[in-house]
Amino acid sequence: SRIVYADYGKESLTSWRKSFATMPQIDLDDLDLAADIMHDATNLAVAARRELPPDAVVFKSDGSIVTAVDVALQIFILTELERIYGAVITIAEEDERSIHGHSGAQSHCRALLKEWGFDGGEAMITRTLTSGGFSGSTRHLSDVWVLDPIDGTQGFVDGDHWCPCLALLREGEPVFGCNGHPTVLGGQLLSAVKGHGAWWYPLDAGDDGEPLAVNVRQDPLEAGEVMRLVAPARPTPAQRSARMSIGESTGHPCTLVFADSQAKYARVLAGDADVAFSRRGNGPGKYVWDHAGAILIAREAGAWVGDTDLSAVDCSRGRRLDGSNAVICAARGLGPVIAATLSARDLAERPRG
Repeated sequence: SRIVYADYGKESLTSWRKSFATMPQIDLDDLDLAADIMHDATNLAVAARRELPPDAVVFKSDGSIVTAVDVALQIFILTELERIYGAVITIAEEDERSIHGHSGAQSHCRALLKEWGFDGGEAMITRTLTSGGFSGSTRHLSDVWVLDPIDGTQGFVDGDHWCPCLALLREGEPVFGCNGHPTVLGGQLLSAVKGHGAWWYPLDAGDDGEPLAVNVRQDPLEAGEVMRLVAPARPTPAQRSARMSIGESTGHPCTLVFADSQAKYARVLAGDADVAFSRRGNGPGKYVWDHAGAILIAREAGAWVGDTDLSAVDCSRGRRLDGSNAVICAARGLGPVIAATLSARDLAERPRG
């Protein structure tokens, strides 16, 4: 069984880890099958979004928005991954609580699963949603899936950017990333395996689609050239002002490009922007499922990806990126200056005393 509970005792966690230690590693040459799953899942979500009833959209206990499509897509993706690759430790965003108690959302989730050919029944739904609850360090684990079925759910509802996101961690480091981007470049799947580059695949081309290599620009900005910085889709005046100031720290005039979710990194890779970042600030840390796939894809595309101290982003600490202050993705040599600016802001905002 792949059932995993978030509130482990020390002994059960140790025993459970040992049970996975003897499992063979996933062959990285076989990850095109995982990309196929994400291709199908993204297109299923695109279709589901066209007929999204109001009661399929609810708020979780933390105030964030979730839909029946998020939950159904997580069940679909994890079930398909297990069918192909067997039992693998999983960190996923949604769980049984996501739409619990919302009958309309639960009914719509079941209807979508039936439409998509899922026939596992309620026990299988519970088991699959529970399986994504791993919360420990992944530093010494062979393979761990990291899934956000829909990153940017608010954008999914409102018609902005959103994306299903999958990564594979090996000993805490991303070795595979695959994100579906229906709102970027006319609809693309972004995929990368460590050491093999990053690739665009058209979402609407099926098996006949020809992949295109992703290569970000490396030439530095010329004097007076505008630097394009990704900002939240709906920035507050304070966020807009701060982003402009950060962009201008490069010595160039700045304009803002708008996106939430891992689509912000895709906009850099698509050539729509030069820099995107997600800052921890004084918060509790970012979730690993919001960044892991894009970190690997952007690196493989030649982007500068790192933290404010120029170190690599640590994806090995479990569900949160607690060891990192920011995730910065930059083209055209702009990463270090953005990192320095964000580091200075962190220092200025640090509580005194």
